[in-house]
Amino acid sequence: MTGEREEFPFRPWVGRSCRKAMVWGVGVVVLMGVLAWLTREPGSAPLSRAFGVLVFYGSLFWLTLVKIWWTASYRPAVELDLEALAYQPLHTFRPRRLAWLDVLALTPRKGTSSLRFVVRKRSGRAKEFFLNLAVVERGGEFLQALEKRLETAGLVPDPEVKRGWRRPGWED
Repeated sequence: MTGEREEFPFRPWVGRSCRKAMVWGVGVVVLMGVLAWLTREPGSAPLSRAFGVLVFYGSLFWLTLVKIWWTASYRPAVELDLEALAYQPLHTFRPRRLAWLDVLALTPRKGTSSLRFVVRKRSGRAKEFFLNLAVVERGGEFLQALEKRLETAGLVPDPEVKRGWRRPGWED
């Protein structure tokens, strides 16, 4: 293993796409606001209210995009340590963690660039989780590091599934 903790950032296009959306989103909201202002009738209360709602939702939209851009630019997409895999959804502030001891199986999701994790929950039931590799920079390095962590956690390669892993004794 290369170390106790490894981080893999988001691909650069994720932050760039969000930055473009912020600029275009503000442009569209400003354009709609200018059109609403130019076509208003003097003393039109409903249009004033509509303009206020437009500004509110436009601001909310823009702030959401700023949060996503900040996450994609300054937070790792995936982090591997000795106890867990942590992944950062773009819409949340804190990463979510999957403990290695709870991972029952891992397989590539057919037709996508995602990995399907089957994880044991506290209730004892198994739950699926999908990790999109298209947004993870250095995907090949990530997969190699992930395989080492899975092996250390006691999972074995699944002979029926290429790049598949499962916990011995567990059936899907």
